[in-house]
Amino acid sequence: MDPHYAKREATNVTLVGMLLDLLLGVGKIVGGTVTNSFALITDGIHSLTDAGTDIFVLILTRVSHAEPDADHQYGHGRFETLGTIAMGVVFFITAAILLYDSTNRLLLDEPLPTPAVGGIAIALLSIATKEWIYHYTMRVAKKLNSSLLRANAWHSRTDAISSVAVLIGIIGARQGYPWMDTVAGMFVAMIIAKIGWELCADSLIELVDTAVPKQRREQFESCILSIDGIRGITELRSRTTGGKIILEVRLLVNSYISVSEGHQLGELANKSIINQFGDVSEVLIHIDPIQHETSEDESPLPERSEVIASLKACWGNLIDQHSIASVDLHYLSGTIEVDLVLDVDALSMATAKDLEAAIEAEPHITKLRIFNKLHESNHDGAAS
Repeated sequence: MDPHYAKREATNVTLVGMLLDLLLGVGKIVGGTVTNSFALITDGIHSLTDAGTDIFVLILTRVSHAEPDADHQYGHGRFETLGTIAMGVVFFITAAILLYDSTNRLLLDEPLPTPAVGGIAIALLSIATKEWIYHYTMRVAKKLNSSLLRANAWHSRTDAISSVAVLIGIIGARQGYPWMDTVAGMFVAMIIAKIGWELCADSLIELVDTAVPKQRREQFESCILSIDGIRGITELRSRTTGGKIILEVRLLVNSYISVSEGHQLGELANKSIINQFGDVSEVLIHIDPIQHETSEDESPLPERSEVIASLKACWGNLIDQHSIASVDLHYLSGTIEVDLVLDVDALSMATAKDLEAAIEAEPHITKLRIFNKLHESNHDGAAS
């Protein structure tokens, strides 16, 4: 998904929610004062805190959807994760304040005032408005796969739930049961605390690089193994950042294919995963030849420069060094196979046997294949 589109969608939904939160907050505080409803005033303060978190979301959304830079080469998605944790903490604090206020109200000796009937209308308007904001924000959050917008959507729903508690409290108070308002407020506080815990827990799982579930892993493996030329998967690691999955995959391919073909298979795997799974942002591919496995008891194989020097020393005067077009080495199962390409039209059987016999003493080299270099041709078929 285009990051500019994602940023614009997240910004628009947050601005709408912030404007409504400000209007509701001021309206409920004024309405609570006029109708003599302490619960409605408290709910208005809750709405104003929603507006504050909306501003927080706007800032974090702009940061988290920024392009990767030199200091954050995997993008800025973790800023969204940290913001989600911060919002979860805000939920905890809000819940603690509500529980504290509710407890104090229960301990009051003096009778609570009875709210006016107008408070019921204000609470109903708040419930309807906040539920609309919740569904609108959640739709955008699912479209963008944004944990931060999900958190903000749930914050809107908690405000709607608290308005339900206010509604119950006002009706109960008008029916002669003032304690119903306080008990409902305590119940809402516990719901808010539960949501805050879930938000923090999900984000902490992301921060410690928890792998995707087994079912998702199997989906990724099935997609990769459907590509012709990929023989298997030796390792698939995953982590999540900003609601997006990053995969690291080691692919098994035929040991004798070229580097460019191996790269092409890796690119096909990358594109297949990205196109099929919208929540995957990046796939890091490593190519392994099938026969590359070595045991811990085997000594390390010599580097290319050492092998080439040994080959030239062994062959000595058997072959003109200038006739060697290329030497390709295959490191397979603790051994080395050599492909020798000669820039000549033909090679006698005697010379080929001599070259092979000359390297028999080399402990790591198990096979020699000799090829003649073909004449290069241009596009119209003429020799170049």
